[in-house]
Amino acid sequence: MDTTGQKFQHPKLSSLHRENFIWNLKNVPLLEKYLYALGQNRNREMIEQVIQLFKDEVMTKLHHFRECINHGDFNDHNILIESSKSACGDAIYQVSGILDFDDMSYGYYVFEVAITIMYMMIESKSPIQVGGHVLAGFESVIPLTPVERGALFPLVCSRFCQSLVMAAYSCQLHPENEEYLMITAKTGWKHLQQMLDMGQGAVEVIWFGTARSYESGISM
Repeated sequence: MDTTGQKFQHPKLSSLHRENFIWNLKNVPLLEKYLYALGQNRNREMIEQVIQLFKDEVMTKLHHFRECINHGDFNDHNILIESSKSACGDAIYQVSGILDFDDMSYGYYVFEVAITIMYMMIESKSPIQVGGHVLAGFESVIPLTPVERGALFPLVCSRFCQSLVMAAYSCQLHPENEEYLMITAKTGWKHLQQMLDMGQGAVEVIWFGTARSYESGISM
């Protein structure tokens, strides 16, 4: 998807430079003006911790990341899957289509990986481990640089923050849509807390180890 986007041409392509777009991962600090929607509690403290982590560990490295056009919303509702059978009868699943381009904007390859990991964590029975599988798939096409890999942890945490904060804010505006708006929050706070409790080093060991296992043909 991202490699295809590099070839995309359109007279209005510059409109994807959405400098203050709240869902672009580059704009995580903009969440600060919506924090009131969380009240004063442990959840808000976690968000503030991640925003500071983003400022310290991501904003200072943006110039090292490779730019691309991001889809920006690779969640399970926007990815179409087609199933088939292998020669031995095992089920094979392939991506057959992508939906919802409303959040497209200029960003970086590593943003796309982080966003996808976050949404797959929401759906997975092994939320920490799934990041390594997503990373392996992405890197089979576009290997990340060491600097980009090093930013994955704060970026995944930051995407959780975007989703959780904006859900709380949107619920205040549209309480009738709470069930839909709070889908991520059902498990998102728990996953974010787990990541912060484990720490970047421990999470990276799992992610990078799982991704590396694909090189030997034996996925974890």
